[in-house]
Amino acid sequence: MAFASTYSLRFWAAWTLCFGIFPLFCHAQEPKTKQLDEVKIIAFTPERFMVGLKVQPIDSATLARFRFQTLADFLQFQSPVAFKNYGAGQLSTISFRGTAASHTSLLWNGLNVNNPMLGQTDFSTVPLLGFDNVAIQYGSAASCVGSDAVGGSILLSSAPQWKQKGFQLTAGGQYGSFENGQAQMGFRWAGETKKGGQISTKTLLYGSQFNNYFPDTERRDRRGRTYPVEPSETAQRGLVQDVYFRKPNGNQFSVNVWLTDNKLSLQPALIDLREITQNQSYRFLMGYQHRNTLLKTGFVRDVIDYGKGDFLNPDHSRSDRYILRLEHEFVWKKADSFRQTNLRVGGEWTQYVAQVDGYGNLPLREQRGDLFALLRQQFGPKLVASVNLRQALSANYRVPFTPSLGLEYKIRNLEKSQFLFTGNIARSYRLPTLNERYWRRLGNPNILPESGLNKEIGATWKQTISAQINSQFGINLYHNLIDNWTYWNPEKAYSVENLQQVLSKGMEVNASVKYLKDKYLISFSTIYAYTNSSQQKVYDAYASDIVGKQLIYVPVHTFNANLLASWRNWTWNTQALYNSERFVTFDHSGRPFPPYWLLNTSFSGQFNFGKTQNNFVFQVNNLTNEVYPNVKKNAMPGRSFQLSFISNFHL
Repeated sequence: MAFASTYSLRFWAAWTLCFGIFPLFCHAQEPKTKQLDEVKIIAFTPERFMVGLKVQPIDSATLARFRFQTLADFLQFQSPVAFKNYGAGQLSTISFRGTAASHTSLLWNGLNVNNPMLGQTDFSTVPLLGFDNVAIQYGSAASCVGSDAVGGSILLSSAPQWKQKGFQLTAGGQYGSFENGQAQMGFRWAGETKKGGQISTKTLLYGSQFNNYFPDTERRDRRGRTYPVEPSETAQRGLVQDVYFRKPNGNQFSVNVWLTDNKLSLQPALIDLREITQNQSYRFLMGYQHRNTLLKTGFVRDVIDYGKGDFLNPDHSRSDRYILRLEHEFVWKKADSFRQTNLRVGGEWTQYVAQVDGYGNLPLREQRGDLFALLRQQFGPKLVASVNLRQALSANYRVPFTPSLGLEYKIRNLEKSQFLFTGNIARSYRLPTLNERYWRRLGNPNILPESGLNKEIGATWKQTISAQINSQFGINLYHNLIDNWTYWNPEKAYSVENLQQVLSKGMEVNASVKYLKDKYLISFSTIYAYTNSSQQKVYDAYASDIVGKQLIYVPVHTFNANLLASWRNWTWNTQALYNSERFVTFDHSGRPFPPYWLLNTSFSGQFNFGKTQNNFVFQVNNLTNEVYPNVKKNAMPGRSFQLSFISNFHL
């Protein structure tokens, strides 16, 4: 896939800038306390310090089956999160545990990639195929990862593959209903240098075209309700590049690059009504690990161009981030003992430079920082605890101190039966976005950071029923109170204010069972979530009638299930999703969206031809052709078909 010349010039300019600001590495002093064991730090891995929080890793087989999906499409069937989605390839924002889109942190190799102007991410622009590891973290984790992690975090990361020596070429494509299509091409290579070092690289180019067209301009559901359909076209393309080099002494150097270009056109055939939004992101990370010390530097540029009609003079917004992070981990472990202490200390500095039409003619500059200490204590084979501390720093406002305390205790720890109890209490915060502070007339330079307190407990029971059958059951209860919730107030021409205190509380129940014998595999998993998210008090008399009412677009009940049957290289998978009714007005005066069920099914297979491994997937989405809206005045796609094919060539 060829990038446009301007895109290539920006790529190389940003690449040069990233390397130009990379500082010299200095030799870290040895700690005075005796260190008996080394940590293999290949990236920022906050999961180890999220003791007591629910973290749901996604296995590699699941990622491979759905590699052509966007992160939005994937997550709604794998977790109880809710999305506001405008259609195929259109804006898709997340609601995690009843919070807003700006309360979920999207981490890429430890870097929060939420747009600093908007404070959120469009999950339809994030391809699943670009990442080696994906995990879903529930609840407040600001003490570990920083701002925005109020409702939860999505963790994306790359990983070197030292053991898979040689060259692997990947090429594939997908074609589906409404003339939607995707393509990808990439390669991996791993080998050794003459001096005993190791190199692991991955390059991936991808592109897609989404069309949101239907024969009619509106759709009618079974209850006779009609919903309009707004035609749209979306073109996406991107590049993922990962390079890892490891010396014989274990020191490691890494480079991670992720470029995206997303162009969305509403009413593309009608120039007078056409709206075009183009988002481009350039993300660069460089890291160096010396023993247990990790130094990272990065550069991120986010560009938004919005225009109507011919798109000749769009509104232009650009923000640049320059990032420097230094951290060190101390490890104390007694020989022949389960007791171990891990202490990670570090800091991060970020320089923001923004040139936005809505801010004025002059570029804006702002600096932010973080200092953190993460402590993980393994007391024995049954008990683990963590104490995490973080203080964000800003010259413009005071940021709340953010501690957390987590606990995990294995009440039962037998070979065939384990019962785990978890608990966590954590402060959280969200820093104001650049738009909230600096947008002319509507922004508020005195806006306060949001501050939250999250409490949750959980229990997980794992049982081996027989040599072929394993089962798991888990339940989590949470209570998340958020002060100074930021709100663009329609009663004041959509100016931004700290208007609300919001309480999100609920329960999540998950269960799974797996049968594996010889070459047969049957598995079933399900997740149910109850979410009660409402305003507890408001700081303005006009809104007294919305206190205690469920927030808009947040379903109270969410349910999803996955059934998989596999024999040798053939797999059948069916997914179900249920969302209860959702309100579209804060005072519940409007007619709520009705509840809906979605059903997807797919059949996949694998066959080899020489050194080439070939995989195909045939998928049917919205099998029952359900008519439903996800946001006001916009119907979602009906039944659709997709066929994908991927070839991997090993040399």
